[in-house]
Amino acid sequence: MRLFALLTLALLAGCVPASHPNREVGLSAAQRSQFALSSVVTQFAPDRGQGGEYRLRERVFFSFTLSRPGYITLVTVDPDSTTVVLERNVPLAAGRHTLPLASDRNAQGQATYLVLPPAGPQFFRLIYTDVAVNQRSLFDGKLSREELNTQTRTYTASAALKDVADTSLEVVGR
Repeated sequence: MRLFALLTLALLAGCVPASHPNREVGLSAAQRSQFALSSVVTQFAPDRGQGGEYRLRERVFFSFTLSRPGYITLVTVDPDSTTVVLERNVPLAAGRHTLPLASDRNAQGQATYLVLPPAGPQFFRLIYTDVAVNQRSLFDGKLSREELNTQTRTYTASAALKDVADTSLEVVGR
C-alpha cells in the first residue's frame, strides 16, 4: 500500500531567503552527467505549474511523462530540510501520469496529498529507475541538498537506466 501523504512544511511564508537551497530546483547538466541520468522523465510539475501557489488544506497533484516503463519514487523536502518519501517503487508504463494515482485508495476513497501549515516553499524529487530499488533507509530525516544528491546516487546505483526530475511549489497562508 502506498503512503497516504500529507505535505508538511516547516517555515512561514517570507521567512526563507531567496538563496535557501530548497528554492533552487533541478540538477545541473554536470550533476546529471555525474549521476549518469537518461532523459526518461519530462514535464514533472504540480498541477498549478512549477512554483505554483497552494493554500493550506488544498489538494495537490503532480503530473509527469515517462518515455519508458519503470519505477518511480517521489520524495519531498520541506524548508527545514525534513525529507519524506511520498511514493516508493511505483511501477508505471510509459506515458503521462498523475500522482497520487487514481487507483490509490484510502479510507476516504482515494489517496490525496494535502498542503498543511506552516506556509513556505516545498521541494519535490521524482526518481525513475528501470528496476525496483530496495533502499528503505534512504531519504529519512533532515537532508541538505548535497546529502539528498548523495542518497539519490546511492538509490539509483543498481539501475541501468535512471532519471531524476525536480519541482517545487509555494504554500501560502489562508
